Amino acid sequence: MLLGTFEHNLDEKSRLTIPSKLRNQLGDTIYISKGFEGCLEVRSQNEFEIWYKEISQHSSTNSNARLLARQIFSNSSEIDFDSAGRIKIPTNLLSLGDIKKSVLILGIGDKIEIWDIEKYRDYSNQHLTDLESVANELGGAK
Repeated sequence: MLLGTFEHNLDEKSRLTIPSKLRNQLGDTIYISKGFEGCLEVRSQNEFEIWYKEISQHSSTNSNARLLARQIFSNSSEIDFDSAGRIKIPTNLLSLGDIKKSVLILGIGDKIEIWDIEKYRDYSNQHLTDLESVANELGGAK
């Protein structure tokens, strides 16, 4: 399971070191995609294939299904780690995530989210008080 919060910086070549604790669980090849709320999402090959099947099971005659597939998969890249455990984040994805230099890497169970640090702080501050109400809406904690 991918867990934890890590603060890192992009280097001058837009490379990001993924903590070994997370990297060891992802495998050699990962998939990075446009995420929700303005982050980037990183999945292992297996998790990306599961996600692809979930999205692709919707009818291609449904315009929302086409929109989701188009936005997600056209903004995804297959990436390998370099020998130093870094990934090179494509320029188009950096722009989509409004990622500049300082980032937060969040382990979210089956995937990693990469956020521009200031953008995440703003998001977190806006939703800090929502946790209890969201948990209740989803059926409460077990």
